[in-house]
Amino acid sequence: MSHRKRSASLVAAIAVIGLLGACSKGPSHAVDTEGVEKVNAYVACFNAVEQPIHEGFQQYTGWMQDPKAGPTGKETHVRGPGMVLSHRVALCNEPMVAALAMTPADAALDPPARAYQQRFVDLYALIEQTDRYYTREDYLRDDHAGMRAQHGPLMQAYMVFFDASDALDAALEKREDERRHAQLKEIEAAEGRSASYYQLRIVGDAKQLVALLTAETPDLAVARTQLAAFQALLKQAQDDKIGKGDAMWGHLERAADGLARDAGRRVDRLQENKPLTRSEQLLMQGGGRIGNPQGSAEAVTDSYNDLVDASNQLSR
Repeated sequence: MSHRKRSASLVAAIAVIGLLGACSKGPSHAVDTEGVEKVNAYVACFNAVEQPIHEGFQQYTGWMQDPKAGPTGKETHVRGPGMVLSHRVALCNEPMVAALAMTPADAALDPPARAYQQRFVDLYALIEQTDRYYTREDYLRDDHAGMRAQHGPLMQAYMVFFDASDALDAALEKREDERRHAQLKEIEAAEGRSASYYQLRIVGDAKQLVALLTAETPDLAVARTQLAAFQALLKQAQDDKIGKGDAMWGHLERAADGLARDAGRRVDRLQENKPLTRSEQLLMQGGGRIGNPQGSAEAVTDSYNDLVDASNQLSR
């Protein structure tokens, strides 16, 4: 019944798609503009609610001895799943509905996006109801009957949502890869391996590396190969003197170097089969990147998000 908190999201997808129009100087921009508004709406919804939904699930189930069986009424320090900020929820309502209605239809993306939006709306109605129940401490006045009655439907809604989440994530990842590969070919043909080329490569290759290192069961051999390739890419950009003297490019380089470092630490930790200590787990529960241990999936994700931020700044 448990579902691991998603460590990496599609936070780079908007940045990468945004680069499509900015980077290309060729005469044809079909790959740049086709469906970008629709895809960006799907990514915006996904990124807005994924992390808080997964964190809320962990918060809600973390105090139960057996989340599958549900609360017994004898637990202490009970907590509801928590609410998602309203502006995040809003991104999965009207903008998603409007994007789904856009033509032409997208046979690959529209069905999983529609399912995701519907499953989120259904789940969040139950989350709101359950969280208010716990916030009001109604369980103290109904002999915990509401705890038991609400648990089954809420957990079922979570599981259905997680399935829809995985399906949309896979569809968006595939679309992003297709766009990136097409754009890289176009840029290289028009400009050679320019700063735009390397920016797109670095962010895209970084995302693939992070996905490997934050998977539930990382393939260490593949991760090592991907890390070596990422390091070689950064060295090649440096040897080619890309962005030399450009302060904003320097920010991107430092962020990429930081990711390479944290990815290496993650590989080492996985190689040593070194689990998080109790003190490390407690630090992480405090929230914020300062509590993320070296070699953790969360530390790698934080470095990746720094790289995305640097890329976004460079593209403005």
